[in-house]
Amino acid sequence: TLVQQLMTYRGTTTQNLFACTQSNIYDVSVAGPVGASVRSISSPFFSYCNFDTQGGKYLICVNGVDEEQLYDGSTWRTLNGASTPAITGVTTSDLTFVLPFKRRLWYIKKNSMSAYYLPTDQIGGAAAEFPVGQFFPRGGSLVALGAWTIDGGNGVDDQFVMVSSEGELLVYKGTDPATAATWEMVGRYFIGRPIGGKSCLADFGGDLVYLCESGLYPLSKALQ
Repeated sequence: TLVQQLMTYRGTTTQNLFACTQSNIYDVSVAGPVGASVRSISSPFFSYCNFDTQGGKYLICVNGVDEEQLYDGSTWRTLNGASTPAITGVTTSDLTFVLPFKRRLWYIKKNSMSAYYLPTDQIGGAAAEFPVGQFFPRGGSLVALGAWTIDGGNGVDDQFVMVSSEGELLVYKGTDPATAATWEMVGRYFIGRPIGGKSCLADFGGDLVYLCESGLYPLSKALQ
C-alpha cells in the first residue's frame, strides 16, 4: 500500500506518527507490522496541525473531501455540524487548509476566496467567514495560509499570510479579525503562482518562504 502522507501528533508525554494511504490512516508509531487502519478516508492529502487548548491537545486534519478529522491522543473523531463539539457556519468537508494563528484555528473553504476562523482556544463553535476576494484582482481562489514572524520595530510579531492560486499574497496583523481596531492589512503583493498548492509556504528561521513559478522566495524580500 502506497503511503501518500505522514502526520505527527505531539501530546504532552506521547507522540504518534500516522501514515495516510489513498483510503485509510494507519498508526505507524511503533516499529514492526502495521495493524488495522484507525480511520477510513476518501483522500490522503490533508492539511493538518497540532492545537492545544485547556481541554486537551489535538491533531486537526482537513482535506476538502472528508469531514474534519480530529485525534485527541487516544481516539479519532469526525467534526461536523452535529458532532460534539460541533463546527457550524461551514461544511467541514469543504475545508482544505487549517492553520493555528494567535490561539485560533483558521481554515480555507475550497474553491473560494473565503477563510473561516473559530473562537479563541476552541476546536468547535461557530465558524466566522472572512471573505477577501475584493483584495485579489487577479481572481482565483485561496490555497494556503501562513504565520510569518517578523520584527516590527518593537520586537517580533506573527503576521497572517493568505495566498491565492494566482500568486497574490495578503498580509494581516492583529488578534481579532472581527474588528478593524484589532486586525488590519499591512501588505499586498504579487510574486508568482504557487507551486505545490497548500504546501507552497514553509517556515525558515524567522522567515516564511514561498515556492512559486519565480522560484523559492523569502517573504522578507517583499517588504523591500
